[in-house]
Amino acid sequence: MRPFAVDLVLLRATAPDLPLVVGRVLAARVVERHGQHGVLNLAGAYLTAELPDEVQAGDKLRLVVQEAVGDRVVLALAEGLPGPGQIPPPPAEAPAAPADSAIVLGTDGDGSADGERAHVVTLRFEGTALGTVELRVALDAALVHARAALAEGPGLALARTRAGALRAALAGAAGRPAEVEVVARPNPLDVYV
Repeated sequence: MRPFAVDLVLLRATAPDLPLVVGRVLAARVVERHGQHGVLNLAGAYLTAELPDEVQAGDKLRLVVQEAVGDRVVLALAEGLPGPGQIPPPPAEAPAAPADSAIVLGTDGDGSADGERAHVVTLRFEGTALGTVELRVALDAALVHARAALAEGPGLALARTRAGALRAALAGAAGRPAEVEVVARPNPLDVYV
């Protein structure tokens, strides 16, 4: 597996306590594979990488931090890995989130508050700590705005306490002021006739 660079801001926003020092081995899971590329789940962050032929969807990997400079981290497959299915469990300090998943619901441009075009991404994240999060992030020339909707309960309370950290991460990544709105998601209503 060729080394690949990861956006440190994205990784810190998703896993702020993840130790990213050179030589540290981290656990990851291959979520999807499409040809030579795949999607990895590393501490709840979804990253794309070029994968070797022997790595398949569902495999657990050990990645070593090769470089941590500025706003990027370079990761590579740890040498001497046992065959598939024989990889030891991840270390206790590397949180793995096998039940977490994210689905991109849409990406487009629509009007921002001042009538200019904004870039928008909407996704749904299913996580063990927060539950279902519907997240919409809009980026225009002056501002980045995020709206996170969660069901009432502990996940919503946790998200509200972490809104400031998300605002800071978005502002740093976008290079402009950020707004974060955390709201209660209405409960779905199933109607049968």
